[in-house]
Amino acid sequence: MRQWLGKAGVKTLYITPGSPWENGYCVSFNGLLRDELLNGRFSTHW
Repeated sequence: MRQWLGKAGVKTLYITPGSPWENGYCVSFNGLLRDELLNGRFSTHW
């Protein structure tokens, strides 16, 4: 993927796997999804 993007002239940022400090939005969303959807709270409202 990085090679293909490089050929297209697009630069990417590297985020270390398991590094919530660099990817806080995704970690926050995943926590919300887990809490609301997978625990059944979200589905009871629909």
